[in-house]
Amino acid sequence: MWVPGTRHELVTLDEIKLSDIQAMRLILRGHSVVDWHKLHLHSLDDVKRFLHVNCFDPSDEKDVQRLRHLLRTSADYLEKTFNYHFPEELRNPVSITDLFLIASSSSEFQNLACVILKVMHIVNHIEARQLRYRLPVSEDFLYREAEDAVNRTVAELIAAGAPITTYKSSRKSRDSLITKLLAKKNTQASQVFDRLRFRIVTRTALDIIPVLVYLKDHLLPYNYVVPGESRNEILDFQDVIEAIPGLRQYANQLQFDFQLEEAADDEAWNRFSAADFRMINFIVDMPLRVDSLLKNASDSELEDLGYFVFVLVEFQIFDEQTDRNNQAGDASHAKYKERQKWEVIRRLVYGGEGTA
Repeated sequence: MWVPGTRHELVTLDEIKLSDIQAMRLILRGHSVVDWHKLHLHSLDDVKRFLHVNCFDPSDEKDVQRLRHLLRTSADYLEKTFNYHFPEELRNPVSITDLFLIASSSSEFQNLACVILKVMHIVNHIEARQLRYRLPVSEDFLYREAEDAVNRTVAELIAAGAPITTYKSSRKSRDSLITKLLAKKNTQASQVFDRLRFRIVTRTALDIIPVLVYLKDHLLPYNYVVPGESRNEILDFQDVIEAIPGLRQYANQLQFDFQLEEAADDEAWNRFSAADFRMINFIVDMPLRVDSLLKNASDSELEDLGYFVFVLVEFQIFDEQTDRNNQAGDASHAKYKERQKWEVIRRLVYGGEGTA
């Protein structure tokens, strides 16, 4: 898919920018942009790229008006609830892209621009969720659309020369969903994030970096990575920065110090995985345009909620060596499923708190 402002060739490690590093680190750590203090979109192309993966086209007046609606709603909320006061250049910027550039700048209004964008991020997500619940569309249709979008992008990624040795998409079957919910302490289906899963294996661990950059440029909005659901046991971020000379210059410009790097949170750790199992895993709420469905909808108020909905997708990424190690012994998928099934039997037969 050709997108204005997007890099369509696979970036080399020497071409990685600060905005790439910040986005990649958020994906790998499973944190939220609401905790960021500054954006890193320093050119119009950077802004266009960011908006396109969030399903907005800044050259389309309809999309611009949608963004201005989110801006007005967010500014009104902040003024009413927290007594904020915004200058005209933030409340009504000449170009909507200016807001993102100010939030990335050294302007006196940089912090205020970030505050507005954070609320816009939340309002956008809330309204898209409302649209999903009110729009007469099947879950299967949305999964097919999401799967097609990912398959197209990964095909383009491979055609661009990405060192991907294995790619597979899958949906969790009904039986697998039942087993997972019986094994989980939280037995609500809404908490199952991996109904639609994509698995990528690269040649080496460092090859994962340009793959992640391509995905966040073309498909996945890093700002909608689900916080607390990422695992990264393959790439040590500090080692990556120090190993690549071109990246060292950005070390003191990161959102958070290296000292805050940590292993995966207990909540993100699957207790049925073996201790020596290694992976990169993250969940993204991926937006899908549904303009064509809105044209045929009987509810005239739906368009006030925008024209895209979110679908949760899971990505698992490995390098070849890690993948081979994972297939051996206690870390194998067969052993994983066996431990999960034994926990289901234990809960069904005996109940109570187990030790698994």
